[in-house]
Amino acid sequence: MSSKFAIKEVADVIFFDIETGKPVLFFDTLKVSSIENAAESANATGGRGNGILTTWNYGRTATLQMQDALLSMDSMSLLSGNEIENGGVIYKRDKLTSDGTGKLTLTETPVNGVSVYPLVDGGMGDEDTAGTVDGLSITGLTADTSYAVFYEYTAPAGAKTVRFSSDKFPSTYRVVGDTLVRDAVTNKDKVAQFFIPKAQLQAGFTLTMDVENVSTFDFNLDILRNGEQTDLYTVTVL
Repeated sequence: MSSKFAIKEVADVIFFDIETGKPVLFFDTLKVSSIENAAESANATGGRGNGILTTWNYGRTATLQMQDALLSMDSMSLLSGNEIENGGVIYKRDKLTSDGTGKLTLTETPVNGVSVYPLVDGGMGDEDTAGTVDGLSITGLTADTSYAVFYEYTAPAGAKTVRFSSDKFPSTYRVVGDTLVRDAVTNKDKVAQFFIPKAQLQAGFTLTMDVENVSTFDFNLDILRNGEQTDLYTVTVL
């Protein structure tokens, strides 16, 4: 009879590309990593009181649920189903005051046009279309007046963009997770590993931006049957 053990530590998890066998992403800042198991059942009932006489279990399913303390462009790329792109376009709002000649100097060089609104009584007035844009400068506005200026500019070098498209979805991965279990008799830690041959990353997720709470990021995977193999996953304790 094998010894008993306790589990406390979260797992470090690696996603592997199923086709190439190469690692895609390493999760080493998880808060939670759990495998939820479920199955369906059918009962034969009869006799007085129509009690359960026998039960058939079928349709076993398993889901890997992970919660990460940190998010990266790489992990967002997996969720989106799109590759990371270099650069991008940034939307900007400048709150500026024109000088004595009616000139504003923007903080970034605009692309695709500029919208200028005078600030009046704590709000925005009607759009001012009298100004002329030349690089960072807007001239021909009312002197000594506060404005809100809306525009787009090209992201600086090193910027990365992930697109979330209506026709792109997360892929399927081979998953390995390493954790520690503590032997209940010796009180020593042992390495434990779960291996999932095939798991589909779920497309649904939430990006939470909360002023009062630190956000966490969920990565949930449906564990799939791998071809003719019936094993959904294995757990090995060293």
